[in-house]
Amino acid sequence: MIAYKDIKKAINRQLSKTGVDINSSDVTEGFERPSFFVQLINPIRSANENQVHKAMTVQIYYFPSDRYENSIEVLDMQDQLEELFDLKLSVHDRLLDINELNTDLIDGVLNCSFDLEFYDGRNKEWKPEDEREFYEKYPSELMEELDFEKE
Repeated sequence: MIAYKDIKKAINRQLSKTGVDINSSDVTEGFERPSFFVQLINPIRSANENQVHKAMTVQIYYFPSDRYENSIEVLDMQDQLEELFDLKLSVHDRLLDINELNTDLIDGVLNCSFDLEFYDGRNKEWKPEDEREFYEKYPSELMEELDFEKE
C-alpha cells in the first residue's frame, strides 16, 4: 500500500533535483530563500474489501531568492517543475498519473499544483472466514429473492 508519506517523499525526491531546499516546517515560522514548501491537500480515501481508492491535490510553493525581483527565476523554476512533474510520479514500484498541472504566481510565490489519483490493492488474501468477519464488522442488508413475471 502507498502511504501519504511515501507520496510526499517521492515529490521531495523530484524537487531535490533542482538543488533548492525543501521546508518541512510551517512557512509562518520563517525560512531561507529560495525554497519549496509541499502540501497534500484534500486527501480522499474510499475503499471496499478488495482495494483502496485515494485522490489528492499536491500543492508546491516556490519562494524565489528575491521577494521582489524574481521574474526570470520564477519562469525558470516553472519550466523545471513542469518537466519534473510532467506525466508520472514514481512512488515505490508504481507510476502514478499526474493530472492537470497548474502554475500561478501569487504575491511573488510560484504555486504549482496537480492532482494524483490511484487504486491500491489490499495486502490481504481473503478467505471465507475473513468475509464473515468483514460483514460482522460492517453489517449490510442482503438482497432477498426477487420474483417477477415475464409478459
